[in-house]
Amino acid sequence: MDDTASPFPAHDRLARLLPGYVFDPEPLNTSNMSQVHLATDTRLHHRKVAVKIIADYLAVHPVYRKRFLREIQLMASLEHPNIMYVITASTENDYMLYLVMPRAEHDLKTLLAAGRLDLTATADLIAQTARALDYAHDRGVVHRDVKPGNILFGPGQHVYLTDFGVAKEHYGEDLTATGETIGTRRYTAPEVFDARTGDAATTEPPAPARMLPCTPRERSGDVYSLGAVLYHCLTGRRPFDHDDDSVADGLQRNGELVPVSALRDATPAAVDAVIAKAMHLDPDQRYRTCGDLAAALTQALGVTGDGTALPILRDIQDRLRTGTPDPDHTTAYAGAPAAPPAAPGQTRLMLLSTLAAVLAVALAGGLLLYQLFGAEESTGNAAGADPGDASETTSESPTVNLPPPSPTVEPVTGTDRAERYPVVGECMDDADDWFVVACDSELAIEVVTKIVYQPEDPSPSQAEHEDAAWVACGGNGLEWDYYWSDSATRADPDRDWNPETDRIHWIMCVQDL
Repeated sequence: MDDTASPFPAHDRLARLLPGYVFDPEPLNTSNMSQVHLATDTRLHHRKVAVKIIADYLAVHPVYRKRFLREIQLMASLEHPNIMYVITASTENDYMLYLVMPRAEHDLKTLLAAGRLDLTATADLIAQTARALDYAHDRGVVHRDVKPGNILFGPGQHVYLTDFGVAKEHYGEDLTATGETIGTRRYTAPEVFDARTGDAATTEPPAPARMLPCTPRERSGDVYSLGAVLYHCLTGRRPFDHDDDSVADGLQRNGELVPVSALRDATPAAVDAVIAKAMHLDPDQRYRTCGDLAAALTQALGVTGDGTALPILRDIQDRLRTGTPDPDHTTAYAGAPAAPPAAPGQTRLMLLSTLAAVLAVALAGGLLLYQLFGAEESTGNAAGADPGDASETTSESPTVNLPPPSPTVEPVTGTDRAERYPVVGECMDDADDWFVVACDSELAIEVVTKIVYQPEDPSPSQAEHEDAAWVACGGNGLEWDYYWSDSATRADPDRDWNPETDRIHWIMCVQDL
C-alpha cells in the first residue's frame, strides 16, 4: 500500500498515535471507510485486541464523525454477552477515530467461505444472534446491517454481533447520509435498503418514551436479515446469489428465493417455511421478534411436540442452559404509554418456615429446550401484537417487561400523574393502572423498593409465587406487597400457571406508605 496516499496512518505513525499497543505488521482488513488492525495491549497484560480505525477523510466529515462516535456509544451501552463490547475508544475531541475491541477468532463470512454449516451449528448461531438482536430491540435500537461479516466468533464458537455503524435508535437521529443506502444487498430487507436516509429525528419524545422497545414493524428488518443469514448458513450461498446485482435485486423484490430443500438434501420442509416467513416481503407477515425466528427454527430442525430435543440439538440445549436469559420488555408503539403487565397478581407476603426444603427440590429441576426458546417471553402479545393472526403461535423470545431504573425517567411533582412503568424509589397511586406520582403527594399509596428480574423460584408449583416473592423482597418479616409477571399471564391472562414450562419474569416489591 502507498502510505502517502492512504487515508489510514502508516504503521510507525499508528504506533506513535496509540502508544501501549504493539500492532501486527499488516492490517487484518481494509475498506474504503475503515481499517482493522490486530494488536497487543502491553498495558493490559499483553491482551490480544482488535483496533478499528476510521479513514481520515471520514473522521473530519461531521456526519460520519458523529456516526462513529454514536456507534461507540451504542456498543458501550448495549451490555449483552452476544454483543461485541468496547475496551476503549477515541473521544469526541480526538482527531483520529478508533475503537479497541476484544480479538475475535474468526467471522461467519470467513467460515461460510469454506461451505455451508451443519444444522446444529446453524441453530446455535441463530439462537445466539437472536438474543443479541432482541436485547438491542428491547432497548430501542435496530441494527440494520445483520450479515455474516458482522457476526464474529470468540472461543468455543461464542457469537458476537458487531458493527452498529448504521444502527438507529428508536428516537435517535438517522445518521446515514442523504441518498446513501442502508445495509447490504441480499441480506437487507427491501423496505430498509430503499428507506429514505439522512432525515433528522422527529420532535424529542419525553424521557419515558425513549425507553420503549421497538415495535414489531421496527424489528422486522433485522428479522429479515437474520433469515437471510440463516439461508446462507444452510445453503452455503447468499440469498438471491447472482453475479448480476440488478437481476438479484429483481429476484429479491419479487421474493423469488430458491428453497433450502432444493439446494440441500434431507432438509426438513418446515425449514423452508421458517425462512419464507422470516424473509416475507410484507414486514407484518414476518416473525415479530428474532427470538420467535430462533424458536421456530429449532422446532423445525427436530424438537418434539413436548419440547424434548432430538439428539441433533441436545448439545445446543446443554450450551444454552448455562446462558443468562435477558429480562423481557413489553412492546409498545412509539409515543404511546407503556402497557401494564397482563393480570398482575397481588398478595401479602408470609414468612414460610419450609422455604429451605422447597428450595432444595426446586434446584433439582431441569429446563426443557422449550424454556430456552419458547418460554422466554416475546413481545408478540403486547401493544404491537395482532390478535387476529391465527397462523402465528405464541412463542416468546428472551426479552423484559420493565425497563431498568434510569436517570432519564422524568420525575413527577405535586399532584401530577405519569402513566408508565415505575422504577425503584418511585411511588404509585394504583399499581394496577401503573400511575406514578410524587412520593409526597396525597395520592401516593405505595413505594417501589425493588425490582428483581428472573427471580429465584423455590416453589415452582405456586401460581401466585409467594415463596419467590419472599426471597426476592428480602424475607425479613416486613409488611411487603408485590406484583409479578410470568410467561403464563403474558401468553394468556386466563391460562393456568404450568410449573413445568412457565417461568417468572420479574417481581416488583412495594411497601405501603
